Amino acid sequence: MPPTTSMPDLRLRGYHEVSGALFRVESGWEVPASYGALDREVDAVRRAAGMVDMSDRAKVRVHGADRVSFLDGLVSADIKVLRPGNSAYALVLDEASRVLGDLRVTAVEDAFVLDIEAAQKDGMLAYLQRQVVSDDVTLEDLGFCGHLEVHGPLAPRVVSAVLGVDVQGLSADEQTAFPLDRHHTGYASRVSTLGESGYVLWAVGDSLEIVWAALFRSGAVPVGRDALEVLRIESGRPRFGVDMSQDTLAIEVAPEGAISLTKGCYRGQEVVARGVSIGQMNRRLVGLRIDGDVPPSHGDRVSVEGEAIGRVTSGCWSPTTGWVVALALLRVDQIVPGTQMFVDHDGWDLRVALHPLPFVLGRP
Repeated sequence: MPPTTSMPDLRLRGYHEVSGALFRVESGWEVPASYGALDREVDAVRRAAGMVDMSDRAKVRVHGADRVSFLDGLVSADIKVLRPGNSAYALVLDEASRVLGDLRVTAVEDAFVLDIEAAQKDGMLAYLQRQVVSDDVTLEDLGFCGHLEVHGPLAPRVVSAVLGVDVQGLSADEQTAFPLDRHHTGYASRVSTLGESGYVLWAVGDSLEIVWAALFRSGAVPVGRDALEVLRIESGRPRFGVDMSQDTLAIEVAPEGAISLTKGCYRGQEVVARGVSIGQMNRRLVGLRIDGDVPPSHGDRVSVEGEAIGRVTSGCWSPTTGWVVALALLRVDQIVPGTQMFVDHDGWDLRVALHPLPFVLGRP
């Protein structure tokens, strides 16, 4: 009999099952794909408050005397300016400024905590560990960490009421602590990754079960990964492994604010600076509105007058706009407003038009 393998479960699985979740496997975890109607989940984030269990994400503690210079030389954000309680989203680049991954860096007392998507954990940890040569730096995998996110215009009020801590006054990327029990402390960070007011709630070694249950009682709607992907595309936010990868340059795909232009030297900085200063960018990530009701797929060819000018990276039906929308990486010299473009999807030519990003302008 072949050996059986098991995958880690989200510790709140019972709560997801009670809410009617359908599960799928992502990066070795079974995660809720949906809880029912996708439109309802998307609408909750756009109009009220939606909550997502993302406890499959990894947390890595970086400590040691050289932690600031070590991280600052590897990521696109300015790590030197972070003070305890502040965070920054950043890209990790190679010497040619190709994107190796992305993460969020949070400064805590005497350390940084890296928040990494599950699919990137092993590769990112191995890469960072290889960069530790003579640096006084230690990378510590913090193991299981509860990680919930609450997004929507009502999120500030709902999260404040549930935590008993006023998070409404937090500035963007600012973090505060909240008590869980005698052994665990939780942290709440303000983000706007989906275009709306949002909070990341996390704790080392705690599932945040009490917090999830209280959020549910307060009216926050559980949101699955299908709706999360739609919300991401509506917000025009690229995802590593989908819209950006080692085949893309940072300046082609970086979300606004991900690259510091003033921090000084870091891996890939020279290529980024040259591209910014002389406008040397052959491609960039753009938004497309599709004429029809069929979403294009990752890799579908975009063409003008029969000539390929790029590829679709993400596409979906957007309940918020009522359109089919897509992100695509296109050649800059071929992007001319008013030019008729088509997407080749399964042999069908879908008529498309450029649309500014984001598709949905939220209330961060």
